[in-house]
Amino acid sequence: MNKTANFQLTQWEKTDRIMMEDFNRDNAAIDAALKSNADKAAALQTALAGAGNCSIETKSYTGTGKNGKSNPTRITFSKKPKAVLICGYGYFLPLTDKCGAHAQAIYSSDRLYIEPDLVYSWSGSTLQFYSDRDFWAQGNVKDYVYQVIAFY
Repeated sequence: MNKTANFQLTQWEKTDRIMMEDFNRDNAAIDAALKSNADKAAALQTALAGAGNCSIETKSYTGTGKNGKSNPTRITFSKKPKAVLICGYGYFLPLTDKCGAHAQAIYSSDRLYIEPDLVYSWSGSTLQFYSDRDFWAQGNVKDYVYQVIAFY
């Protein structure tokens, strides 16, 4: 009598005597394997439900050409994101909810710069940020549209 490779289930040949014990053993093995898979699937489902799902929100804003503490850039989201990316006109700004009050923007006007003192804060679901250097560093070039991706 032959056996399957994975679960050692009975595979009869024409000359084998078919026995009830063989069927019972095979059914018990199949039942145990199905139960194990069902338990693993349920555990994964529970873990996934506890992890939450990532969602995104996209927005855009148009630069005003202004900068500084009295002219911050403001973006309001549907809720406070875990992370935000702002891109456009040679500008890249990543922010997370774990950063301090300062962030680093990478941008280029006539050459590549890093703005080490971009100041940002949250008021509910509204992000505001500014740079005292210039409107390039603040990501606020006049009439340019910046793309924003928020991750929840």
